[in-house]
Amino acid sequence: MLETNLLAHIAARSAGLAHAFPWVEVGPGDDCAVIDLGGGPLLLKVDQVVEGRHFVAGTQAPLIARKALGRTLSDIAAMGGEGVCGLAACVLAAGTSQHGATALFDALFEWAQTWRCPIVGGDISTHTQPQGPLTLSISLLGRAHPLRGPVLRSGACAGDSLFVTGRLGGSFEAGTGLGRHLEVTPRVAEGAWLAEHLGPSLHAMMDVSDGLGIDSGRLARASGVRVIIERDAVPLNAGAAIGNALLDGEDYELLFAVASEAAARLPAAFPHTGVPIARIGRIEAPDARGAGAWLIDAAGERDVSDVGWQHG
Repeated sequence: MLETNLLAHIAARSAGLAHAFPWVEVGPGDDCAVIDLGGGPLLLKVDQVVEGRHFVAGTQAPLIARKALGRTLSDIAAMGGEGVCGLAACVLAAGTSQHGATALFDALFEWAQTWRCPIVGGDISTHTQPQGPLTLSISLLGRAHPLRGPVLRSGACAGDSLFVTGRLGGSFEAGTGLGRHLEVTPRVAEGAWLAEHLGPSLHAMMDVSDGLGIDSGRLARASGVRVIIERDAVPLNAGAAIGNALLDGEDYELLFAVASEAAARLPAAFPHTGVPIARIGRIEAPDARGAGAWLIDAAGERDVSDVGWQHG
């Protein structure tokens, strides 16, 4: 199984959902699903963390809870929305103590309060086998920006400027399983600010969760454009190289395309949070090679559309 192929299959099979079910505005293939029951667009998202894949055994409960909720909220942020409430489903390892179970819920409760997205229900199960991994799944309901509406991946246009929030790369500490990937801060406030201040000039947005390369490729293909990333413009975390930014993933920053006339008005950082904003490239019309993402530097350009993390 290759994740890219499976996602393409799911999107293709789901293409007729909006016709069959009029309340479905956006199905599989974007950061969130979008439905409208008559009161405005609602955002739906589910994500999970699995021991051994997203965190190592022995990781402390507050970090597990933070990553599980934060990475799910990051997709709400990528549409310019805000979280409303969520459900949590947990499969505990066999032999989990009462203290361990309550500590995990308490940590999730605290992060939900911090990010103003309460957990209002869920489900609990346990593995029957000792080696069964702890799995925590979060389903969220979000609200789209009341004026801008949901920001999709598919709206980037030739002539747009490409931006990213924060810094990228080096989310994992080598050999420990720790690092920034456990310290997710979903850019909900930043996504909402962009939707509020740019309005329709904010053409496309998504979060960088699998690496700048593959995620730029997804935005490019959804929009039918060429994404051009300028290597020297990509902001990097201390100790990270451009390869880390392209490949590592789990940065949970926002990648967004803005109409050229509005791009010039963006500040160097968000005024209320101080998170940096960096222009890293541009959007062009596709050429004979089709839609995709290319990294350019003094040596030329290379296709990075599939450079990044994927299951398979």
